[in-house]
Amino acid sequence: MPVSDNRQLLRTQLGAARVLYALLVCTLLLVWLNQRSLTLYCQQQYHQGCELPLLGEQAAWRLGGKLDQALVDARERFFDSLGAQRLEPPPVDPAPAPLLPEAPPVVELPANIPVVTVKLDAPAARPAPPAPAPKPPALVPARPVAAPLPVAYSPRVTLGRNDEVFLVGDSMMQGVAPHLANTLLKRHGIRSLNLSRQSTGLAYPGFFDWPQTVARTLRERPGIRLMVVFLGPNDPWDMPQGKGKPFLRFQTPAWETAYRQRIDALLDQARAHSVQVIWVGPPNMRQPRLSTAMAYLSELYRQQALRHGQHYLSANAVLGYKADEFSSTVQNGQGGQLRTRADDGIHFTPSGQKLIANQVLALIAFPGPDVTGH
Repeated sequence: MPVSDNRQLLRTQLGAARVLYALLVCTLLLVWLNQRSLTLYCQQQYHQGCELPLLGEQAAWRLGGKLDQALVDARERFFDSLGAQRLEPPPVDPAPAPLLPEAPPVVELPANIPVVTVKLDAPAARPAPPAPAPKPPALVPARPVAAPLPVAYSPRVTLGRNDEVFLVGDSMMQGVAPHLANTLLKRHGIRSLNLSRQSTGLAYPGFFDWPQTVARTLRERPGIRLMVVFLGPNDPWDMPQGKGKPFLRFQTPAWETAYRQRIDALLDQARAHSVQVIWVGPPNMRQPRLSTAMAYLSELYRQQALRHGQHYLSANAVLGYKADEFSSTVQNGQGGQLRTRADDGIHFTPSGQKLIANQVLALIAFPGPDVTGH
């Protein structure tokens, strides 16, 4: 083989080695920076700890996760500052000082005009009018103060024309939310905020923290007066406690205590901001084990919602399920069958989504006739 061919082959091999080396370095760098996201994904997907046994304890390795979190925090602060600037009212020019009336001109009389002095009797002193009673200070409408727990509550939620509705949940809520939002806006002129997100729940706050999201949203949106919550299928698994701690086994007393606290975290925020809550319990599922877990979680949601004086709606009642039965269809009232569940046995068809949305709307008392005239 000629020497030139050997050199060309060597250059080709060196070039390929450089490309592989660059790819390896980039991959390690991405893993180093995104180690927290990869760990959280692994926890949610496989429900167990996924930290590397030796590398995860090295300070230099953990630095990548801290750097990534610092970048995320800086980005959030930047966007928060932009939002604060948009919400800041424009400066108001100071009001001009009131103009004082000009003094009348001074007229000098000629010296040869005599000045006549007239003495007038002093008028009788009139009694001073009584001082007007001080007006009571104007009352500023304040938010109602939530009653202590437990408390009786109205069977219906009441909303005003300028109130907003906050939609919280997983992919089940993602299907129901558009029907709720469209009806609220088109028929009643009430706006809603839909933050539902698939694969979320209360068991894995490291993946998505609903209590923190709810607290921030209610703080930033004081017009919200109703929060609708619909979640559950992503939660019946062992639950992480924190780095280096064993997972809490599903349905153990420790698991239940921690999970009830996370339910309460949402309800406490709603109570602190005088927000009403409709908590929708998940329905039975096709897979028996998952269906049993949903029945367990639904009872936790029901107990905590009622303890806080809030409203609970069972999706089983909406779909006509009794006990632990499951069906993909319901009677449509005309002797036929209406398909309500998707093929996966978890989610809903558009018809099922509308049934649940309409039942949520039936729990709300709206101010006056709707904007369509009905």
